[in-house]
Amino acid sequence: MLLLIPRLAVCMAILLTAACASKTPLQAEGLATTGKQYTSTLKKVNGFALAHTLEFTADLLPNLPRDNTTLVQHTETMQKRAALLHAAGDYLDTQALYFAELSALAKGDTSTGTTRALKKLVEALNKSPDLGGIPRVQKDALAGLAGHVASWKHGAQVREELQRSAEPVAQALLLNQLILEEQIQWITQRETLARQVEYREKVLKPFLGDKKLGETWKKAWMENIKKPPTIELLEQAKAASIDMQQAWVNVLRGEGSFEHLQGVFDQLNSNIQAATTHEPNPHEPR
Repeated sequence: MLLLIPRLAVCMAILLTAACASKTPLQAEGLATTGKQYTSTLKKVNGFALAHTLEFTADLLPNLPRDNTTLVQHTETMQKRAALLHAAGDYLDTQALYFAELSALAKGDTSTGTTRALKKLVEALNKSPDLGGIPRVQKDALAGLAGHVASWKHGAQVREELQRSAEPVAQALLLNQLILEEQIQWITQRETLARQVEYREKVLKPFLGDKKLGETWKKAWMENIKKPPTIELLEQAKAASIDMQQAWVNVLRGEGSFEHLQGVFDQLNSNIQAATTHEPNPHEPR
């Protein structure tokens, strides 16, 4: 009877290892699904930010000196911004392709699609969009990340692919965060001027005048106090991007769940929709 105990222990260890091995491809699949949702959401965030920037710039222009220099300067600035965000969109498409291939691999597709997608991701990193002088992500800062892969918890091919992908994907996710930070800084600088003009024309001048202040003035005054919705949305996206980086590290360790992140991206999409249509967000507390 005593001799059976070591054998039972070995059998239990094998069963537990097998359970973990089957669990982690599911985690990789969960991450891949979340990754596709993540890249799609960031594209919408960037698109919304560009549309909002164009709108408040157009509102600002009539209050600036009405000469050719003013028009050309702002037009060229916005054209460059649109081109940069288009490049960022292509970059996010490359990440989405990687996550799609990772999903296929986790489901049992043994082709080389994930490897090819990873190669494209590395190439995209090497010529990633240069928004406002964002520094290249240093590999040194991510050194040893592949060593986090818990090999005993992964199927062989999934483990091998995650080891190859560990640092490039981490760099891509970090660069996304830096792009969002640059977006926040860029829009804050420009929206500050637009809000100053808005305050002067719609709040200060009517207040100093002798006419009765109505609902229009009240709304303008209240809007000036609130944080700009675009900046708030970008900050939400930045926080979600940081969470996504942690999710990547977690999956390398064979840990983590992605239900929360998927809910975060659902919320972001809802916020974008509400801000785009100027409808009240059903998720916001009343």
